[in-house]
Amino acid sequence: MKLSKRSKYGLLALIDLAARKDSAPVRLKELAKRNNIPVKFLEQIFVTLRNSGIVHSQIGAGGGYALGRPAKYIMVGQVIRILDGTIAPVSCISKIAYEPCTCPDERTCPVRAVMNRVRDSIVAVIDNTSLADAAAQNKPQRQRA
Repeated sequence: MKLSKRSKYGLLALIDLAARKDSAPVRLKELAKRNNIPVKFLEQIFVTLRNSGIVHSQIGAGGGYALGRPAKYIMVGQVIRILDGTIAPVSCISKIAYEPCTCPDERTCPVRAVMNRVRDSIVAVIDNTSLADAAAQNKPQRQRA
């Protein structure tokens, strides 16, 4: 699995929000600048995240974006699936976007068996890591006022 820029940038911005001591909304321009993300791209990402309830927006002088629920309840895997879709490294093992492979027998394909274990290992990590966990792992560098 290769993480897309869409997911990487989305996660960076969300972890930035999770690392904040307050839950006041943050302007996208500020998030983009702090995380070296093109603001237009981040705008597109946050539309998707807002539509899925991961973040909410507030209009006005004190407006911006904030997490839609506590960071400990937003899993990294959930964000990746929202932004990228499937986690599977090959489509024949995808639980969301399955496509048959070209192997003579899918049930005995050794590549499929290995990739299935790879997917399961990735899922075990990202579905058990919250934004709060990710923010805490990087606290010295990402602490925000």
